[in-house]
Amino acid sequence: VENGAAGFAPSQSRVIPVPTRTPVARETGAASPGTALMMQEGISDIVSRVRPSVVAVSGDLTVPAGQDSALTYVDPYHGKSGLIGSGFIIDHRGYILTTFRTVGKATRVKVSLFAGNKKEYSADVVCVDPKTDLALLKIPSNDVFPAIIIGDSDLVEIGDIVFAVGSPFGFSRTVTMGIVSSNRRTLNIEGTKYPDMIQTDAAINEGNDGGPLVNIRGEVVGVNMAYYRPNNQFSGIGFAVPINDVLEFLKKL
Repeated sequence: VENGAAGFAPSQSRVIPVPTRTPVARETGAASPGTALMMQEGISDIVSRVRPSVVAVSGDLTVPAGQDSALTYVDPYHGKSGLIGSGFIIDHRGYILTTFRTVGKATRVKVSLFAGNKKEYSADVVCVDPKTDLALLKIPSNDVFPAIIIGDSDLVEIGDIVFAVGSPFGFSRTVTMGIVSSNRRTLNIEGTKYPDMIQTDAAINEGNDGGPLVNIRGEVVGVNMAYYRPNNQFSGIGFAVPINDVLEFLKKL
């Protein structure tokens, strides 16, 4: 695990918070009649609670060059104002989770929030791990930030409804909806093996890198970080690293 490109310095050591969650038993039973309106209201409520925790990440970023392959990591979107990726707040003190592809070699980035009075902050890159394509940021502020709810990716099943939230092509806090297409997909992405990726048909595009994959309860169950794009065309096949694997990454810190 590296701090930017140089690793942790002893004088910079700190306690990294590992988010906790409350286990939730999976509900069973048939859907009640006339659920369309209830589902719509439920989705609207979920989205309204999740979006304030999602941020756009930008700055003077140097993104690692990817391989010319249909299966590849999701890159930030290269817009007129520079590169824009996604992330989400995991702790009210300003810790933000994103992907290594989002920050690259940067040591400080800009994060744009969509809740509260102040909209933009500078954030330090606390550490990155290119092997897992994860990165942790920290906003140096005493403000209280809206943290996302952490779910349990071990409970994810094929067919579950999920939402991808992020800044695809620079369109901030965009929400796309789909289902879990596979919950234990083994992938080899640019030489790194991922044994249990979550596959989804929720639209994931450039700029979604580092954004959350959220379940129907509004809990984050994965971090969007890869997609399959044959001939550079959208295929509806995206991948997220399970949040339980992300918690292991945080514990190692």
